[in-house]
Amino acid sequence: MKRLLLILVSALFAAGATAQVVETPVKGKTGIRLYDKSVRRTEIILPQIKGYNSYKADFHIHTIYSDGEVTPRERVREAWYDGLDIIAITDHLEIRTYEKFMLKALAPYNKDGKPYTYANAGAGNKKDKDAPMLSNLNAGYEEALFIINKEEIPIMAVRGTEIWRNPRTTGEYNAIFLKDINAICHKDLFECFRRVKEQGGFIIHNHPGWRRKTMDKSEDQVRAYGEKWVDAIEVVNGTTLYPQMIDRCVNENLTITASTDVHRPSSQVWARDCGIFRTHTIIFAKEKSEKAIKDALKKRRTIGYSANNLIGEEVWLEQFLNSAVDCKVVAENEKKGHRAFQLTNTCSIPFLLRRGGTVYVLKPFQSLRVNFGKDKNSGKYRKPVFTVDNMWTVGDKHPVFTLEIDK
Repeated sequence: MKRLLLILVSALFAAGATAQVVETPVKGKTGIRLYDKSVRRTEIILPQIKGYNSYKADFHIHTIYSDGEVTPRERVREAWYDGLDIIAITDHLEIRTYEKFMLKALAPYNKDGKPYTYANAGAGNKKDKDAPMLSNLNAGYEEALFIINKEEIPIMAVRGTEIWRNPRTTGEYNAIFLKDINAICHKDLFECFRRVKEQGGFIIHNHPGWRRKTMDKSEDQVRAYGEKWVDAIEVVNGTTLYPQMIDRCVNENLTITASTDVHRPSSQVWARDCGIFRTHTIIFAKEKSEKAIKDALKKRRTIGYSANNLIGEEVWLEQFLNSAVDCKVVAENEKKGHRAFQLTNTCSIPFLLRRGGTVYVLKPFQSLRVNFGKDKNSGKYRKPVFTVDNMWTVGDKHPVFTLEIDK
């Protein structure tokens, strides 16, 4: 199994990064406000591409409704503060760890003072009021939606769940854009998939190398892919990149995604003030609506982001780079046979631009100057061609792109 931890590149950008906030005190009726909490959102500025907006989405999030440590309403707030636009709370169908504690806490309110027997989410619904409690699997999404509406948080929540069986044989999958999570519950994995598709859902194969010695398809996975149930792959989980999955996505027309799979508070994993954002999928869509986002995912208009690395198909990586970087000729010396380019990064993500043995670090919202000479054979000036070391594409490679001049 081959995987990469995306930490080395991020360290280059995070070194020495600090954030300073200076607030002007504001006097109120009974006190002085020293800090305005409304400034806590971290804005991640990304370019528009071919008329599409760039939306930041995390489709793999856990809460206390399964094995996470944070409530759905706090997941909404922290995602907004982290700079995201879209989230899917994907609590497990089969693992509802914290609900056992909830049931124990509610025991005094039961007739016999004992907690209800914990029921696996795949056990099926029971109408008998004295039967073991079965979770309302939509509760986490409903709570998230409640706080979005109550506090008018401009973030989009997608209804979803994680379908878990044996990671060594079947793997794990997120189903999103569901209408009713309870209705997809079944002990048989493939029946779950069939019900997801009945609801018009979208299925992502999560962390394909987790607890496996190989990322070759198992017998169950051959069937899942063969039936066209799988729509996308989580090429990055947290800060772990699975390079082979980029190839699989391209070869099998699947969508590239990246997600946190966060269980703890996100601030314990990603520090917003050090220049590294939480892992997410960049989606190119006309608007932030379920229809537009789903359409973008189906048509594979995505790039994965993790630790200042960008992972995707070359067509979208090249568009992203040229939309984010202004490249202008600022000087030309015909006698010496060279011209100088000024490269300006207009987005929040840095770029590692390699030319020969030299790596230029183009930091967010900064410029740098690079000289190019003439080709000895043609006598023409060389084009601004770079290998982008913090981009990953097919073949476990960093792509080589030519910057567009004077856009």
